[in-house]
Amino acid sequence: MSNNNHYKEELGGDILIIGGAEDKLNERHILRKFADLSGGVNASILIVPIPSDFPLAAAALYKKIFEDLGIKRVNVLDASSRNEIMNIDADHILNDVTGVFLTGGDQMRLSSLLGGTKFLQALKLSLKKKGVTLAGSSAGASSMSSTMIVRGEPAVQPLKDSIRLCPGLGILKNIIIDQHFTERNRISRLITAVSYNPNNLGIGIDENTAIHIMKNGILEVLGTGTVTIIDGSNITFNTIAEVHESEPFSVMGLQVNILNSSVRYDIYKRKQIMTMGKYLQI
Repeated sequence: MSNNNHYKEELGGDILIIGGAEDKLNERHILRKFADLSGGVNASILIVPIPSDFPLAAAALYKKIFEDLGIKRVNVLDASSRNEIMNIDADHILNDVTGVFLTGGDQMRLSSLLGGTKFLQALKLSLKKKGVTLAGSSAGASSMSSTMIVRGEPAVQPLKDSIRLCPGLGILKNIIIDQHFTERNRISRLITAVSYNPNNLGIGIDENTAIHIMKNGILEVLGTGTVTIIDGSNITFNTIAEVHESEPFSVMGLQVNILNSSVRYDIYKRKQIMTMGKYLQI
């Protein structure tokens, strides 16, 4: 049996990763959860709309939602180019922030603008040392991993060249996030991503569904859909390096888990925690 504890890293703050298309009009359970984790009515939230094609509109939408939830201090990162981000006073902006929300859009835009900046360094430090809550939806979700999927069309079978990977923001280690998962039939591309390096844990999140990763590495599912977890740590046979670019490959020993809100999962031990009204400790 493999031991996956070697990459354990205390996160510091709570992380909420949303598969996109979360409920913004009715009960807003997922966004309410983020608000509560950030401190409720006493929260100070920073919206980062950089990934969006329409950042002003995205920022205005989420700002109104959080204000409607009773949060009085809601600000927006007012920067749309790398030069502007490089010149902002990150420590001042994040000084009293208790929750940061990354919107949807294009994860490559987010990583290419934020990567290597003092703002990203300060954000990671705020998460680790101050316990700031970090949330991201869709592109904001995918960007949190060290390696992220930036392109990839749905395929009936896993193909070697079916995806394009690039470095993400590096908030989560050895995890690859995919979003709009079931709705866009993305299981093949997540299998491919994990097969490239089986040390990575693949997590696919449906729309209007989120995972809450707690400080101790326990993951819980929120929302109406499911979360697919692909664990390649026990792969015994893998031909992805041997086949031609557009060919399917063989992989054996892959473990696929489907979680709804009745299950918790330990991302460090890679084991599920079954629940029947109360959570069992493992």
